[in-house]
Amino acid sequence: MKYTLLGITLLLLTTCEAPNVTGGDSDALSVLEETRSKMLTTPTHQYRFRSFWDNRFASSTYEESMEVTYSWLPESQQGFGYHVTGGNTDLLYDGQDELKIDHVKRKVVRVSATEIATRTDYFTSKLCFRADPKALPEVAAIDRSVDTIIGGKNQYAYFVSTEAPAKSQVSSWVYYLDPKQKVVDRIQIVSHVGRDTSQLIDYFFSDYVFSDDQHAFGASDRPGSLAYREVNRAEDKKERNSGLIRPGAQLYRADYTSIEGEEKLIYGESAQKTVVMFGFIGCSGCALAMREMKKKSFAVKKGINLFYSSPVDNATKLRTYLKQKEFPFTSFGKESLMNDNFRVAGFPTFVLIDGVGRVERVIGGYDTEVETMLFE
Repeated sequence: MKYTLLGITLLLLTTCEAPNVTGGDSDALSVLEETRSKMLTTPTHQYRFRSFWDNRFASSTYEESMEVTYSWLPESQQGFGYHVTGGNTDLLYDGQDELKIDHVKRKVVRVSATEIATRTDYFTSKLCFRADPKALPEVAAIDRSVDTIIGGKNQYAYFVSTEAPAKSQVSSWVYYLDPKQKVVDRIQIVSHVGRDTSQLIDYFFSDYVFSDDQHAFGASDRPGSLAYREVNRAEDKKERNSGLIRPGAQLYRADYTSIEGEEKLIYGESAQKTVVMFGFIGCSGCALAMREMKKKSFAVKKGINLFYSSPVDNATKLRTYLKQKEFPFTSFGKESLMNDNFRVAGFPTFVLIDGVGRVERVIGGYDTEVETMLFE
């Protein structure tokens, strides 16, 4: 809702500045053509991309931000390449293969040039290109233009309407251009079904950097992920469909951020084995396990490192809870995203891992098997 209010506020600001509305103002159309030319002919450009979605029918909001580097590569298969960073997954396309770099699973999924060529919508379906600052409308497609000031900044706004009769939906696209810098500042999409507003989407672009040199996408763009394991799409699909963590599984990531904000290894520092207890606050079985372990003063036997992980509770809340339980070992909250690499079936679950990250046992609930595994 806050993004809706932001959009309304900006529109009010526009109105208060007494905009000059025309069907084809020569200055406005000149700025549009110059901006289109700059975005389409400059070999390389970088920018920050932020998106805000407000789906009225689903009563949901969504936001995302990323850094985009885009370069024309005339000799490549598609004629361009890009590097998109931000969040837990990066994308790197060198004009041939695309790499999906997953920082949570420490994995790189390679999509081959052959696979990409079989999908005509492969690039247009990506969020970073759903509102592409290079894909500005041609002059003939503009319904009207507005000379306005938003937040003290001169801008031209260009309106384009589209209809989807089958869905009784009308979408209004508004492109906000900076006439001084000749760049796209914002693209807003307002969708209506009948007389109801169904969705509001705002895309903001900032921090542009332009270069006349082509960018050679490659290893220099991803130094932090060169050590990640690489799989193809078929192998990735098999892994994603394999389901819950099982004995015999190989883990590929050992480092996670603890509730104290420190990077900790859950295996690999020694030959000792690891037991990770997955639980959450309010889980009765987890409370029982804590109570039983506390009776033994949490004195786990030699050769075992015990950790606690919650995919539900944040670090602040979990820190207070575990202090009350007198749990003395390193713990991880939902921010660590540890469960994304484990996918346990229920809570509590105890996972025994050897020194090289191979899962030896997965035990649901706290019973004599867990007790024997942890204590003398």
